Amino acid sequence: MDHAHERLDRDCSVFRTVEAVGDAWSWLVLREAIFDQVQRFDDFHTRLGIARSTLSARLDQLVTAGLLERRPQRLAGSAFDYALTQRGEDFFGCLMTAMRWGDRWCSTGGPPPVQATHLGCGRPMDAVLSCSGCDRPILARDVSFDRRPAPVTRPAGPTRRQRIPGLDLLERHRPCSIARTLQVIGDRWSALVIQECFFGTRRFDDFQRQLAIAPNILSQRLGRLTDLGVLVKVPYRRQPLRHHYRLTGKGLDLYPVPLAMLTWGDRWLSGGKPPVGLTHRLCGQRFTALLGCSACGDRLERPDVMLTPTEAGQPVPAPAGQRR
Repeated sequence: MDHAHERLDRDCSVFRTVEAVGDAWSWLVLREAIFDQVQRFDDFHTRLGIARSTLSARLDQLVTAGLLERRPQRLAGSAFDYALTQRGEDFFGCLMTAMRWGDRWCSTGGPPPVQATHLGCGRPMDAVLSCSGCDRPILARDVSFDRRPAPVTRPAGPTRRQRIPGLDLLERHRPCSIARTLQVIGDRWSALVIQECFFGTRRFDDFQRQLAIAPNILSQRLGRLTDLGVLVKVPYRRQPLRHHYRLTGKGLDLYPVPLAMLTWGDRWLSGGKPPVGLTHRLCGQRFTALLGCSACGDRLERPDVMLTPTEAGQPVPAPAGQRR
């Protein structure tokens, strides 16, 4: 089903990242491009199993946002390859933090679908974000911010329509911990509600005011995030009864994902002026989050990591009527 999607604005790098990159299908396009060097339209289509029109729209969005660029294709087929830019390659940290959370909280038992190995130390690893000032891992409760972003502003003019991703279809072709994380944050409003929680918003009216979100949409997203165990609904007044929403331990552990999105947005979408400054309470310094290896602590970029599918990550056979 298609729904209106206004292009909104807010002085927050997480918000700008969500608006620039898009929803779960855009993340999975980037997973294919960054992890497996996929470039051809037909290869994206085969590996993701989504409608060609949906894929075309997501590729167009990623080109417009500067994460991919069209290059004339040397082989027969479609007119263009879609090659990663430096901006696109740098989204690696967002994918790795999403994979870590999915491995931890959405496991079905046994090994993760993909095993990451740091080539520098030769050991299995998770991606961690550490403080640029003291090099210690960053936890949500250890971070303060110098200001809250201003509420969302709605531009004048018509809205554009975009298909909301079918979050239950993200693992249709193969198991993936990133896809499991995206089942929580993979639509625009869920991602923004969770981001707002980390800025301290708790009450329904405050979410609505900060995000300029329709009440029925907000109610649905808060209910879904509560059902998923990321938020808990807590009464703060008895007469009349009123509730607010708090992050659970599971929700707090999601923090590296929006932090990685903020770091990416600060680098690529802020014009050299990050809109919200972060301070690490443990060392008292303003910091930038650095992606590192959980085994040895060294800094990580995509060439430093080998990603190996396990038995748990093998493709899901398509039903006979759907095989191509």
